[in-house]
Formats: sequence, C-alpha cells, structure tokens
Amino acid sequence: MIDLIMEEAKKFQGEISIVLKDLKSGKWIIKFEEDKVYPSASLIKVPIMIEALCQVKEKKLGLYDRIEIKKEDRVDYSIVSDLTIGEYSLQDLITLMIIVSDNTATNVLIDILGFNEINSRLEVLNCHHTKLQRKMLDFDMARKGKDNFTSAGDMASLMEGIYDNSILGTEYSRIAVDILLKQKYKDKLGRYISEDISIAHKTGELSKVSHDVGIFYLDNIHYLIGVLTKDVDSVLGQRTIGNISKIIYEYEVK
Repeated sequence: MIDLIMEEAKKFQGEISIVLKDLKSGKWIIKFEEDKVYPSASLIKVPIMIEALCQVKEKKLGLYDRIEIKKEDRVDYSIVSDLTIGEYSLQDLITLMIIVSDNTATNVLIDILGFNEINSRLEVLNCHHTKLQRKMLDFDMARKGKDNFTSAGDMASLMEGIYDNSILGTEYSRIAVDILLKQKYKDKLGRYISEDISIAHKTGELSKVSHDVGIFYLDNIHYLIGVLTKDVDSVLGQRTIGNISKIIYEYEVK
C-alpha cells in the first residue's frame, strides 16, 4: 500500500503532502512532507470550528445564541447570503461553515470569535504552521500577502484531537464529528469510494490548490488521512487525493 501511495506522490506534478495514521493503534503509517506550509483554503475552517466550540465549552458563547446576519456581512458564493433569513444559531453557522464551506457564516464567526483568539488557540495546540490572517474572499488582504496557511501535520493534529476528545472533551468532540460527517463535498477523499462509508472530513479548494483531511470510520479500523496539494490544476489534485484515498480504503477492507 505505502509503495502505491508514494508512486502517486512521485508522479504528481505539483507539491503534495500526505499523512496517514491508524487511530486505534496510534501508529503513523505515512508522514510525507507533513510540515510543508500551504495556503489553507477552507481547511482553515476546522480551527475556526474548534475555537467556536472551545468558547462554548468555556461558557463564553452558547450553541443556540442567535446571530444576526447584517447586509454588510454577506459575501458571494454563500447560501447564507442567498437566503433572506436574518439570523442563525451559532451551531447553524458552524455547521454551514463546515458542510457547505459557507463563507458568510465563516466571516461572521471570525468576527464573533476574534482573529487573536483563533490564532492563540492554534499556538496552544502546537499548530505552528497554521495561521488565520484574513477573512474569506478578502482579496485586498490576499494581494497584500495576508493569506491563511496550514500544513498536513497541523491538520492531522487537529483532527486527531477532535477524534480522541483531547481538545474539546467528549460532548463537544461529538458535536464536531457529527458536523464533519455531514460534509457535502465528496470529490476528493470520497471520490472513488461508496457514499455509505462514514468520513468526518473537511475539504479546501482554490485555484491550483486542493486539500482534504478526514477520519474514516470503518468496522475494523479508524484511520486519519490528509492530502494537501498545490501548484497544479485543482481537478488533478482532486483525482490524486481520490486515488490515494482509494488505495488506502481498498487495502483496509481486504
């Protein structure tokens, strides 16, 4: 299996990082370029979710707090922007941010939680390659070099921390996993795999950037996989992530 995966990495024409871990045994199977830093795309929404749930756990916020969506909050490519609903619960905004990668929901959450608080949490969690520096679709900040970044290693650490309850505790980890399991974008890790398989994951997509990190819940094993790619057509990135995921899945179910 490992040889087949590394063949995929070797023939990939852009940059690629791969992490794979057996979560039940705690054994790392692959750590390839896990500290390489990438534009995070929508993977940055995982630490935003974690910070939101941490603040709920700390009684700073409530899951059912009602959040007003103002006209100036609404950005393009957003279900929240397209609908006329004037307010959502905090939990609804977190869910929309993850399962359909809603950018209005994300930006409103950033305002509520705070840039400093999100980044400070990442430092406490030893995710030193991950940083939130701008809101979604803030192209002015992007042109000034203020982008959002992460690495496969950091994302694996966050996902494992959700899985083993070490970041959020049992109650809020269960909420996070339940949201991640509802992910609607299945064109990467789930591309060549039956939709019946439970995958708690988050994707990221930009021009020439394609990422997916998640946890597979199979009967005999739970494993964490992350594949980050850049500098190549994003569709090729999607297919490569799908191929790697399929190799692992077929090996594990044999």
